[in-house]
Amino acid sequence: MKNLLTIIAVLTITFSSAYASTTPEVLFTNAAVEVITVESLEIFTDAGFNSDTENLVFVTKENMTVVQIFNSEGVLEFQLPVMSNNVQINKNLFGPGKYKVAFLLDGASKVHFTQVTVK
Repeated sequence: MKNLLTIIAVLTITFSSAYASTTPEVLFTNAAVEVITVESLEIFTDAGFNSDTENLVFVTKENMTVVQIFNSEGVLEFQLPVMSNNVQINKNLFGPGKYKVAFLLDGASKVHFTQVTVK
């Protein structure tokens, strides 16, 4: 019975994700890095890349509690407690390739993802 419930839950999540109407949107792009949202832009008030310091800069409407970086295989590479609405992540934490950056906002149970491509 437990396996059946698990399978139903996984299928429900998979189908709801597949039929979601949100489309990825570009937050910022340049010669070094591209960041797109996997969901929507609504949590961000500002996002960009500081080429002088090589920092990815994210400013959210609500305070973030944790920012997580996952590699292309989905393995957690780095976790940063933030407790602020502004975070700067240096590009040297990433190698060339695609990563997912997860933002958990204060008081929210939903995790918001962006995809970071380092060129």
